[in-house]
Amino acid sequence: MIRRAVYGIILLAVVIGTIYVSRGAEPSTGTSFSPSFRPGTPSLDAREDAISSTWFCGGTSALGVSPEGEYGGELIISNPTDSPVSGLVTILTSDQEPLAEVVIVEPRNKLAYDVDQRVTAAFASAVVEMADSRASVEQRALHPAGAAVAPCANQTSSEWFFPDGFTASSSDFRILISNPYLSPAIVNMDVATQNGPRSPSNLQGFVVPARSLRVVNVATSGFRDEKVVGVTVRTTAGRVVAAKYQHYLGTGRLGHIMALGAPSTSDQWWFADGEKGSGITEYLMILNPTISEVIADIVVLGLDPSIAPVPPTSISIPPGEVILFDMANVAGLPEGRHGLLVSSQTAESIVVERILTRPVENTVATTAVLGVQRGYQSTRWIIPVSTNLALEGALVILNTSANAGTVTVYSVGPGGREAVPRLENIAIAANGIVVVDLVDEITRGRSLEIVSDQLILVERRLERNATLRGRSGSWGLPE
Repeated sequence: MIRRAVYGIILLAVVIGTIYVSRGAEPSTGTSFSPSFRPGTPSLDAREDAISSTWFCGGTSALGVSPEGEYGGELIISNPTDSPVSGLVTILTSDQEPLAEVVIVEPRNKLAYDVDQRVTAAFASAVVEMADSRASVEQRALHPAGAAVAPCANQTSSEWFFPDGFTASSSDFRILISNPYLSPAIVNMDVATQNGPRSPSNLQGFVVPARSLRVVNVATSGFRDEKVVGVTVRTTAGRVVAAKYQHYLGTGRLGHIMALGAPSTSDQWWFADGEKGSGITEYLMILNPTISEVIADIVVLGLDPSIAPVPPTSISIPPGEVILFDMANVAGLPEGRHGLLVSSQTAESIVVERILTRPVENTVATTAVLGVQRGYQSTRWIIPVSTNLALEGALVILNTSANAGTVTVYSVGPGGREAVPRLENIAIAANGIVVVDLVDEITRGRSLEIVSDQLILVERRLERNATLRGRSGSWGLPE
């Protein structure tokens, strides 16, 4: 089962106009101010003094069922506690009034809230305010090219970064910008391609109305047939949530991505599920949105100690540009799995996304995953949305510490938390990787907890849907 690659009260505060979020406070009245914590990798705040939580979901398609398949979305709200948890879901679109609905999630259970059945719009985003900080929210974006699961954000931000966009072969790349507040937001977008950075006039100073969603089609905004498209979203007024919708249609990439951008830069970006092998391509898209040149080091982790270490690779990223780095160019990188750390020599200056394309029968499947920022490694990870199938290689766990440790996988269901058979006290080497198969009945369709005595990262490789081969990648939630 284990394969090691060696190395009841509704939110009264919401109703009266105040939201408490897990990493700082945000007002629901439309006023904007700097949060107590800098926005970063989505995480779960289980502090004893954290009473409620707010989750900002980037958005999904909402057209519904078509001859090609479903274009829709679900909010997966998980309640690991012993009591019912209530909340308020607010749906935002570009052309309808916001829709607000009270939800209740039963103890140790999940609620799938269908977005596209409640609106008539091409896309919709959501704000979910829960009365218990231990509840978590993710979104599942449904698409004929495969479902994509992604955590929702803990905070809004005045800036969002997207290192990887792709419009080659008529691929569809859009940025969804949500404004959950009562005042309009004003947004500027900068775009970097292989020809350098640009600030097109049609993407400067546009308004995102209060409590609405705006969708920007990057290809039709002047960036068709581009293999490299990095996007920076900055507000001059207000705070927003920004996500990307990406449908790869060729030129080496196939699949569907729906995920948040990065709400801040960092000096470190970590990855667990890297791989070198026949037919596999792995790119790192490194965006430097600052006004100065940045030097970044690419460090390979998780290799067999008997193999000679791979020296770090240093690359330069000019100001405002994005660099495509092909992991096949790393000298001495052996075939098999590996983890990665991309570290800037200048503090909090880059954003890094990994693009991994694997062969699937006579085709390929592409996943795009932002790294985890410095400070979000944890000894406990929550997997609200797991696999509904018996799935090999569903979890990839990287030990980010220099000490060996153990990992245990727990299933959370109506009967409470229980360790998964044969997934207790799994040995994990210092800076090593463990790949976990989820084939036991008690793991299917349930939330999971991954607990270690060392700081770890946990990346998911979930089924695209019941019929499509290949996987979609995303992180769990560090606590």
